[in-house]
Amino acid sequence: MSEDVLSIRNLHTHFRTEDGVVKSVRGVDLDIGPGEVVGLVGESGSGKSVTAHSIMRLIPSSGRIVQGEILFEGEDLAHASVRQMQKVRGNRIAMIFQEPMTSLNPVLRIGEQVADVLRLHRGLSKAQALDEAKNLLGRVGIPDPQARLANFPHELSGGQRQRVMIATALACRPKLIIADEPTTALDVTIQAQILDLLIDLKHDVGCSVLLITHDLGVISETADRVAVMYAGQIVEFAEVAALFDEPLHPYTLGLMRSVPKLDEDLPEDRLLPVIGGVVPNLAELPDGCAFQTRCPHVQPRCRIEEPPLREARPAHKVRCWLHDA
Repeated sequence: MSEDVLSIRNLHTHFRTEDGVVKSVRGVDLDIGPGEVVGLVGESGSGKSVTAHSIMRLIPSSGRIVQGEILFEGEDLAHASVRQMQKVRGNRIAMIFQEPMTSLNPVLRIGEQVADVLRLHRGLSKAQALDEAKNLLGRVGIPDPQARLANFPHELSGGQRQRVMIATALACRPKLIIADEPTTALDVTIQAQILDLLIDLKHDVGCSVLLITHDLGVISETADRVAVMYAGQIVEFAEVAALFDEPLHPYTLGLMRSVPKLDEDLPEDRLLPVIGGVVPNLAELPDGCAFQTRCPHVQPRCRIEEPPLREARPAHKVRCWLHDA
């Protein structure tokens, strides 16, 4: 594979709170190649969205990147200036958020919002930008795009609003799209349509995608490789087929066992397996492995030493002493 579009090295992002310093991202390493879809999966609070916001430098004032590199096409975004990031966001890297109503301006018409991106980053005139906005809305499957230009966000359905966000993301033909839970707020049928659209357009534009989700089914259908995140760290990283065929980390295995299967009939008195316990407090992390309090295979070593993320099999990394070479 040619040089990576994005290469994250030893990323640490912390937040100051009344309870102390919350270490939301702890030593994350992640690579995304050209045209590749990488899934980032884990429970709520695992650090997925903070990783995405760190890449975009959209961390709230209570947080900061304390260590690491975020290399995007050779440029370290972790230390980029405000002016440099303004040239990157929405232009070379685009982000699609979970709920479009929090991203779209409720008092501006759809056409104005898409056109503003085109005018800012591509230097189009107002008329040119509106014409291109109409073309983009049509491209993402919104019916009667000319009429939709005059609509306000609340006049569109949830699926249509998400399509507007995808159209906006594609406006400048970015090298990387970060999709943060892009289908969570949608019903199942619309979810599938949005994911199919995103992947089709990815092939068309030739960009890379970081797909953040808690849904393993979404990952299995769309990603090339997947990183599993727990308590601010990546605990497993592999090609999708390898990870689903034989997960190596107990947390990954627990996630997969907790997903209902259509071809499996559970007895009425049997519940789906669950991962016992709760995610540790990121302001008061235990010594050793962060998963130790929930792991069925915990060993004395796990309570003392934190395992590194290492290659247990070709192109398959895991953070677990069970696979210590």
